[in-house]
Amino acid sequence: MKLTVLFESKVNLNLPKDYRRYFLSFLKKVFEKAGFKNIFEMKKYRPYTFSVWLGENFNIDEEVSTDTKISLLFSSGDPVIITHFYNGVLRLKKERYKPIGELLEIKDVVLLPNKEIKANKAIFKTIGVCVFNNPQALKKDFKSWYITPYDDLDKFNEILYHRTNDRFRYLTGRKEAHPIRLNLLENYLIKEVMVKHYNGYVRGFKGVFELSGSPEILQFVYDYGFGIRTGQGFGLLELVNGL
Repeated sequence: MKLTVLFESKVNLNLPKDYRRYFLSFLKKVFEKAGFKNIFEMKKYRPYTFSVWLGENFNIDEEVSTDTKISLLFSSGDPVIITHFYNGVLRLKKERYKPIGELLEIKDVVLLPNKEIKANKAIFKTIGVCVFNNPQALKKDFKSWYITPYDDLDKFNEILYHRTNDRFRYLTGRKEAHPIRLNLLENYLIKEVMVKHYNGYVRGFKGVFELSGSPEILQFVYDYGFGIRTGQGFGLLELVNGL
């Protein structure tokens, strides 16, 4: 289930490259307003993901320049989370809360049509950036700590299986494991991306790819995000086909 929050500013915004922190603060304010701030006490995985759309003509240089209209896409497989988020945004809108100084205003929050995955394969497009790390590597070895499908596809899929099923068990309370694998597509490329995040950088990827696995696990990554740091604005996927 997905929602989009529409924002509007009277002028184009200039944001730092680690702009996600502003919207993380916005999410905290939303859930506090909805009376559900204990969601941030979940230490391991958050039951949602999100991504920020910076407009048609955004530009990244020393800062991030945006359009006057931007949006936040929020996703969760838990209807309780969706309800709290929706209600929290409406309350902030009523109070005329502005998440970035006095510049950005909440215009609306819209519930998007639900998509159910029933097939064993689906093609996805990243919204933003997806991040995975290799737990067998050292954190100080930046290139090896983060892994993309182009680094070593077999190793990536091994990590994908364990990471995804660990999150699946934690967030759903179910004990079974489901197969899942990323398959590269001949006519589409995956691009490696370096992203500034708080006081450092993360290495991730974006593009179009196929995931194969059980419908349950494909639905899970579509709803809850793909990879790690999903609660920090990474890993949101758009379904291209596979319904």
